[in-house]
Amino acid sequence: MIKAIIVDDERSARENIQRKIAELFPEIEIVDSLSSAAHAYDAILEKQPDLLYLDITMPQENGFDLLRRLPRHDFELIFITGYDQYALDAIKFCAIGYVLKPIKNGEFVAATNNAIKRINSRNDNQKISQLLANLKAPLNLANKLGIPTCEGLEFIAAEDIIRCEGVQKCTIMYSVDGRKLISSYNIGEYKKMLEPYGFFVVHKSHIINPRYLRKYHKEGTITMSDDSTVPVSKRKKSEFLRALKRL
Repeated sequence: MIKAIIVDDERSARENIQRKIAELFPEIEIVDSLSSAAHAYDAILEKQPDLLYLDITMPQENGFDLLRRLPRHDFELIFITGYDQYALDAIKFCAIGYVLKPIKNGEFVAATNNAIKRINSRNDNQKISQLLANLKAPLNLANKLGIPTCEGLEFIAAEDIIRCEGVQKCTIMYSVDGRKLISSYNIGEYKKMLEPYGFFVVHKSHIINPRYLRKYHKEGTITMSDDSTVPVSKRKKSEFLRALKRL
């Protein structure tokens, strides 16, 4: 059995999660359901859950505060949250599961299934530690991005990404150390994650890190520091040229 703890200050939300688990995931045992981070701290240390459903916004101490206090993060985590763009961006950046309130069955099932897969593969949960590190310095290029690949989760600092290329429903990420990471996320997801870090979307299938831009060619292509050639779409050309002047 997979042991789970639910932490949410809303009783209706806790009961909703309990019902969904009972109906959809018989392999999950709820070992505690708590209304505050203060009570959850002791329960997590004592009962050592495999999976934690955690609300972000709670009175006195929020979900992030609880994670910072815990001495270890040897569990899978699914955030249950209202819409908060800053929090969601940080969570997505580290490839952590989340479900928006009001909870929809599809999102809940997908997030829980992904967590179960990771529990069964017994991978160390580096995501939570990286999320807390990233939250200390929002939009710092040294922050590490969690890349879901077919082999697991790999982390790379935003500043070490040269460019991203969308291929079908996947994204290929090229790094300064020569790695080529193939992510199961589509390029639209990385557009939302990387634009706040100063990356440029130069084409519907290409995102570049301007610090590694070597040359712009008038015919509408770019040469990057790894000698790759990237197209600039006609629709993006004017916007891109204006951005170049600000560099």
